[in-house]
Amino acid sequence: MNKKWKNFINEKVWADYEEPKGQWKDVPLSDLEHDPDEYDLTDEMYNLIATAYAKIGGHVNIKGPADVPDKYDQWSAVDLDGDPEPDALRVASTKPAGTKLTVSGHDGTRIAKNAYTDKTADMLKKDGYFAEMSDAIAHIMITRYNIESVNDKETVEKVLGKSVDWVGPHPEGKYPEHTGWYVRKLSGKVSHMKIMLGKPKVG
Repeated sequence: MNKKWKNFINEKVWADYEEPKGQWKDVPLSDLEHDPDEYDLTDEMYNLIATAYAKIGGHVNIKGPADVPDKYDQWSAVDLDGDPEPDALRVASTKPAGTKLTVSGHDGTRIAKNAYTDKTADMLKKDGYFAEMSDAIAHIMITRYNIESVNDKETVEKVLGKSVDWVGPHPEGKYPEHTGWYVRKLSGKVSHMKIMLGKPKVG
């Protein structure tokens, strides 16, 4: 069996899917098995993550292709340009409160960044989808896409299954209709101010 046919069977690189340009595809977890001897889907996914998180020193959990898919069980990507690799990535995890948007990725181009923010907003407008966000991405979701926020501490803590240090309205007076800001430690280490956006399921 030649290498090209082997890759086609195992769906080991994005080009094997033959997806139309601009169409998002859900990537099966079974296709995200890292092969240290080949450039495969895990390398393609990781490259997008590395680019997106480069300014903050990389993603806290995904340090290399071997860490894909890690604990995240929903992976979607899209190819937007002339090369055969994906250009934007949106990752999520299944939680009791619904689908939590977690990791993102892009190739650094404006078209890829716009695709991933558009995809993120589309998901957050659906019932059962939510995310914890801060800084630039929170600003974009609130101001550009008018994504709603969870504005009470009890609901936020119920969705997260942990306590937070509640802030309430933004301390700088920003986003007056979004009063659900809180502080919690990111991966148990660095404290960061966040807000929960979207529509989590709360029983």
